[in-house]
Amino acid sequence: MRRLARFVPYVWRTIARARLRTSLAVLGAALAMALFAFVRTVDHGVDALAKESDRPVLVVFQDSRFCPLTSYLPARYAPSIRDVEGVAEVLPTLVFINSCRANLDLVTLHGVEPDRLDDVYDLDLLDGSLGDWRTRSDGAVVGQRLANRRGLKVGDRAVLGDLDLHVSAIATGRMSGLDNLAFVHLDQLSLARNRLGAATQFMVRLKNGADEAAVAASIDALFRDDEARTDTKTMQAFVAGAVGEIAEVVAFGRVLGYIAVVVVALVLANTVYISAQSRSAEMGVLETIGVTRAHLFGLLLLEGVGLGLLGGVLGAGAVMAALGVNPITLGVEGHGIDFEPSLSVALESLGASLAVGAAAAVGPALAIVRRPLSRAVRGE
Repeated sequence: MRRLARFVPYVWRTIARARLRTSLAVLGAALAMALFAFVRTVDHGVDALAKESDRPVLVVFQDSRFCPLTSYLPARYAPSIRDVEGVAEVLPTLVFINSCRANLDLVTLHGVEPDRLDDVYDLDLLDGSLGDWRTRSDGAVVGQRLANRRGLKVGDRAVLGDLDLHVSAIATGRMSGLDNLAFVHLDQLSLARNRLGAATQFMVRLKNGADEAAVAASIDALFRDDEARTDTKTMQAFVAGAVGEIAEVVAFGRVLGYIAVVVVALVLANTVYISAQSRSAEMGVLETIGVTRAHLFGLLLLEGVGLGLLGGVLGAGAVMAALGVNPITLGVEGHGIDFEPSLSVALESLGASLAVGAAAAVGPALAIVRRPLSRAVRGE
């Protein structure tokens, strides 16, 4: 291994020798690994949303409605839900989103009763105060990611949806999508949306040990014959249903990412083989002066790994840098899927590029080292 390590400068000079060929191979690898890194980032975003939604909270939605803009439940349901066994607290929520369809400029407003916000949501304030929000009818508690996307800070005025709001606090939290929400007063949003006495959904926090399925069934049974039937699900099931179609698209994108990795392997294999062929006589001389075939095999393997690593660094690095400078959130029915640069995705991408580079070089390396020395010296 030490002897092989001494040849690393030689391998680097070999890679740099045919600049055009190397540049094209590295560029192809970079593009494919960029696609792989982006797909894995989207994958992580969907998984993170699923994990964040795993909370002891039920969502009471109108039956047979899918978009929050079409769900209409009377606010008077709240006391009845609060009396159901196993329910700890209920928060009537009026939801406004700028689009039910998938979009990259998600604005989600939750109109809530100010005094009950802490009873359902676990918020970590980063700046500002809930006290200021409670005393201001035009106040808003803005999620960290939404604030970053809009360049907002405490004390700013912001137009979100149809409301001109004062940013009273910036918060974050582990519950599904909190970083992409803005909480406003229920009365204010009701007036703006002409939905007085209405709620889009009820957020229901359960008591410790309560049976989620039993409580959900009890709530739905309570309003089965009322003016608006309900469909109650766990937060996790509700989010999964909302982003189900996007999850299928992500699964398809995952296949494309793996295909891109295969294409990289073929491109690098072709590059390493052509490079070795063009240096056949040179490699024959190396073998003549004592370099073993195992070491020649290792040199070609290092060449493939080097090309793959260069492509991986460029491709994954470009994706991580782009997402760091310009954060992206894909909004689906009021839920945000965050595309965030992460160390785990970067390491996955670099690991994949190393593995692909090594795998791509195996075939060409075997073909070269198996040739008779006489043919190699003559450059055949």
